[in-house]
Amino acid sequence: MQQMVLVEILAVPAEQSRGRHNPRAVKRKMSSFPTKGRAAPGARQPLHYPDHIRIVAPEGPGPEQTATPSSPPPLRPPAADRHAFWRDHVRAWRDSGLRRAAYAKAHGLAPRTFNHWIARLRQMFRRRPAVTPDRA
Repeated sequence: MQQMVLVEILAVPAEQSRGRHNPRAVKRKMSSFPTKGRAAPGARQPLHYPDHIRIVAPEGPGPEQTATPSSPPPLRPPAADRHAFWRDHVRAWRDSGLRRAAYAKAHGLAPRTFNHWIARLRQMFRRRPAVTPDRA
């Protein structure tokens, strides 16, 4: 496989960078700033790919030891679980009396995300005035 990859890489030549159209040099001597001498472009040697590329096999079980494929875990929990997770954290933070940053650090939460959920759930935790029955 390594040989096949190297052959494929060698089949497509590397793109050479174009030369600078306006080289960084003073065109006319107008001050005491030193001029840059014009140098002949150097002869570039071709890159020998096998000297610079090393293909490494991935770590882990080989093809003969591969376990049965299973579905990968979801990247994010479902929205209802996320909402409940953050609702519980906001409620615990309000009861703790800690500052937002201190609570987030103590529980391994990203402060920016924690602040976002506090703002998002603010309506839920608003203190509602007690309802008094009408006197008749």
